[in-house]
Order: sequence, then structure tokens, then C-alpha cells
Amino acid sequence: MDVHPLLPAGTWDWFCLDDVRYHGRTRTILWDRDGRRYGRGAGLSGWPNGIRIADTSDLRPVTGALP
Repeated sequence: MDVHPLLPAGTWDWFCLDDVRYHGRTRTILWDRDGRRYGRGAGLSGWPNGIRIADTSDLRPVTGALP
């Protein structure tokens, strides 16, 4: 799973793309600058089918292996 955010750093404090269907899987992409909005830690993270497989502390591309 590759996530390449197009949002410039420093623009938004948080966003969530939840339950996005892609190639037969449900994906969630979270950006939470300080971890308080969603309670799943600070940074950018990718969750296919509810399993956290990729994360980074800042808003930059991140890659994780699909289960």
C-alpha cells in the first residue's frame, strides 16, 4: 500500500479517508498532526481492512506491505 499525500505540509492538522474501497479491500488513510483528533497516534497512517501497515510522523509518502 503506497500513500502519496498531495496536501502541502502545514496546511491541515488532520484528515481521514475512511472506508474507501480499492481493489476489493477497504482502506483508511489518516493524517493527525498531534494524535489527538483520532486517537490512533500522530502522523500519517494507512489501514487496509482495519490493520495498520504503514505510518510516518510527518506528511510524506509512506509504503506498507499488504497482508
